[in-house]
Amino acid sequence: MAINTMARLLVVDDNPDNRDVLARRLRRLGHTDVDMAVDGREALDAITRQALAGAPYDAVLLDVMMPRMNGVQVLEAIAADTRVAQTPVIMISAATEVETVVRCIELGAEDYLPKPFNPTLLRARLGTVLEKKRLRDEVARQLLRLENELAEARQQQLSMVPDAFPPPDPAHPAVVHAVMFPAREIGGDLYDCFDAAPGVLCIAIGDVSDKGVPAALFMARTRSLLRASALQHAAATGAPPAPSELAAVLNEELCKNNPAGMFVTLLVGFFECATGRLCFVNAGHVRPCRLAKGEPVREIVTRPDPPLGIRPGLVHANHEMTLAVGEAIVMMTDGVSDMADPDGELYGTHRIMQHLTDLRDAMPDQITTALTDRLRIFAAGTPAADDVTVLALRRL
Repeated sequence: MAINTMARLLVVDDNPDNRDVLARRLRRLGHTDVDMAVDGREALDAITRQALAGAPYDAVLLDVMMPRMNGVQVLEAIAADTRVAQTPVIMISAATEVETVVRCIELGAEDYLPKPFNPTLLRARLGTVLEKKRLRDEVARQLLRLENELAEARQQQLSMVPDAFPPPDPAHPAVVHAVMFPAREIGGDLYDCFDAAPGVLCIAIGDVSDKGVPAALFMARTRSLLRASALQHAAATGAPPAPSELAAVLNEELCKNNPAGMFVTLLVGFFECATGRLCFVNAGHVRPCRLAKGEPVREIVTRPDPPLGIRPGLVHANHEMTLAVGEAIVMMTDGVSDMADPDGELYGTHRIMQHLTDLRDAMPDQITTALTDRLRIFAAGTPAADDVTVLALRRL
């Protein structure tokens, strides 16, 4: 086994002869960066000082029996301090101290060396510990790089969905708001809201079949196709496409180059702000809810149509409804109803309906915020199993 001779080592022993013998053995193995400590207290100070300086020890060879602070106490202190908890320790023990060594291994020591020191055993055990540390450090570097990349990917993904919505005005007497919370660093939910034509808003919400990076890429592909297809049609004809036509285009494109067979449930429609007319398709998505003052919250039930991307040639039906002045529509993904509490109980549709009843007179930003806040309270710290997305629109 090749040994890392650039390692930074610390030898801890109250016996000067033992320290000298071990240091000479280490130098013969090629190690030149070797510090020494005469007891546990001095060793702990050196370990902490080096860690804070950004140059932690690669291994500590620690005697079991020492004055002031013995090896067991040093290990307990190292384990309790997150700054140095990952420091590799090899115990140095006499034959009569085996039981104490076992206790040290339980506390996190990597290995042990018996006295007197055997050169071959020293080389083998130190080499193994240093190699394990090198691999751990490499894994930590790769993990940090991956976490940074995923954090950037999360920001890029969230920047793909709007955080500013068309403001209400005489041409747009409607208010829209949406929120999205990926269950992982990045997720497969999407939403959108944009002017598809003068006085016409396109609103959409979707949920990709997978999670993580593959779902995020498919989500980005879906959202880009949706917006481009709707706007190109409007630019060419002066009017947005029928939702069924838009769904057909998306389905055909999503079926291409899709070897994993991913698909997306999608609820997409065009809202005429002046009349309140909403024409939409529901491609296998969660039913939206209608909120009207003084009336029970109702699910908008339509014939179920298949998700997009399953196979070419799918046909989706157009559906129409009219929102009266003051009414609202709330769209969400199944991550809302599937949120679980610490006991595994799901949030469920019945809770959604109860909370939307309480919020039926609220503005869209209040609806989305209050509903997701209640989800967090219900989950009580339980990690979400699915992405959560909510979009609300109210006609003024």
